[in-house]
Amino acid sequence: MTPAGSPRPDLDEAVETWSRMGDASLLRGVAAVILGFLVLTFGSVIAGRLLISVTDVGSGLTLTDSFIAASLGSRLALAALAGFVTAKVAPRAPRVHAGVLAAVLTFFSLAAIAGLTRSGDPVGPSWYPIATLFIGPVGVIAGGSLRRRR
Repeated sequence: MTPAGSPRPDLDEAVETWSRMGDASLLRGVAAVILGFLVLTFGSVIAGRLLISVTDVGSGLTLTDSFIAASLGSRLALAALAGFVTAKVAPRAPRVHAGVLAAVLTFFSLAAIAGLTRSGDPVGPSWYPIATLFIGPVGVIAGGSLRRRR
């Protein structure tokens, strides 16, 4: 308090700046996870189209060993890239943001597996969806860990 009894003006400015930073930080954290998810989603679509065009996947969508290996490898690489991007954009706690992305990815992977199981017509070997379930989050966490602390 100043001698006149009013709070110091620089303290008011600090409180106002802190409150604005909190809002921006929250939005930036959410944006980091969304951006990582978009990198993974669009990258997976592009990689899938490329893999189908360059491998010998038949018209009946019978997955070959080369397609499966390339698919799992590209998924791991894209998940690591998505985790790195998420951690890079995150305002703080990059590994936590990568963990949130991994949790979101796990949720959507489980939903996809449930949908495949319910349809009764899965494509490829039975272990393939389970492998993608684990490869995605592991890649995201690994990519998020590559980002060094600021």
